[in-house]
Amino acid sequence: MDDALMLRLRVEELLFEEADLIDSWQLEKWLTLFTEDAEYLVPPSDIDGDTADPATSLFYVMDDRKRMEERVIRLAKVGAHSEQPRSKVRHIVGNVRVRRAQVNGVDRVHARSSFFVSRAKDVTADMFIGHYLHELVEVADGGLKIAKKTCVLDMEALRPHARISIIL
Repeated sequence: MDDALMLRLRVEELLFEEADLIDSWQLEKWLTLFTEDAEYLVPPSDIDGDTADPATSLFYVMDDRKRMEERVIRLAKVGAHSEQPRSKVRHIVGNVRVRRAQVNGVDRVHARSSFFVSRAKDVTADMFIGHYLHELVEVADGGLKIAKKTCVLDMEALRPHARISIIL
């Protein structure tokens, strides 16, 4: 089978696994999909999220691996009132495009995909629409790990949502 097709299938499998783990609130297992130096970013919706720079813009979410771990711990606590009871979430991922690239001399796999995330809580349904930019690294066992995940929202503002208390 063609190498490019096999790579895309491997990437799709990872993205679908990630979505499933978030939907089923297996957030500790979700963390295992990421490298130890991973980043999880949600740039502001009023600028070009593909090129947004955390040094010059205030991001909705700008987590390094430590903050991701803290987010997972916080979401699991009963004291996380914004997610108690938990939201019902569903991630739909599609239109996956994959290419190889080098970032600072390191081989990476770049994936761009569309997403639709629904959240139902307290008789309210919110929808988040946008695209993901994943930077992936191939690991020794032949698998892939997420080094960076950017969630670019195709929304002009977070209203009426007002907050992002779930993992996109």
